[in-house]
Amino acid sequence: MKKVFSVMLFASLPIISLFNACSKEDPEIVEEQELITTVILTLTSNGAPDQSVRWTLESADTPTISLQVNQEYKVAISFLDESDPQDIEDITEEVREEADEHQVFYEFSDVNVSYISGEGDTIDEDNNPVNVNTLWTVTDSGSGSVTAYLIHEPISKISSTRDGFGGETDVQVSFPIVITE
Repeated sequence: MKKVFSVMLFASLPIISLFNACSKEDPEIVEEQELITTVILTLTSNGAPDQSVRWTLESADTPTISLQVNQEYKVAISFLDESDPQDIEDITEEVREEADEHQVFYEFSDVNVSYISGEGDTIDEDNNPVNVNTLWTVTDSGSGSVTAYLIHEPISKISSTRDGFGGETDVQVSFPIVITE
């Protein structure tokens, strides 16, 4: 009987080890990045016409942003998944809800435009603006471009270059800019 019990105990050890090898912690759920098919910039100003520019995955051309010198523009950015026209998803809401995991960054080339966080912007847990709503200040005429980035899980929230934020780029869109007097 002792031998039979020893064989049964020995035979059951791998099963016991198998159960003990599993962690009691819940497995980490990996969320896939959202599909972003559309980016919209809405620009409003007291001294210039309002405008909205829209980029989509299917568009061959990106619309031009027209700005005027010595103006301030309230700029709101929206991210949409329009892959199913019957079920359009506003990804902007997810960006706001997950503020600690997202950052919007604008990179201007060949134009004198600066920006800061604007009214109604989302602020993360560390008091950093996400830059969903910004205020752009235009100082000189000229032409160039602005590249809008939605950054996922940035390692820094304060940088003046895209590389300085780290993380992954969820979407990157460049819009031509023309600034007139």
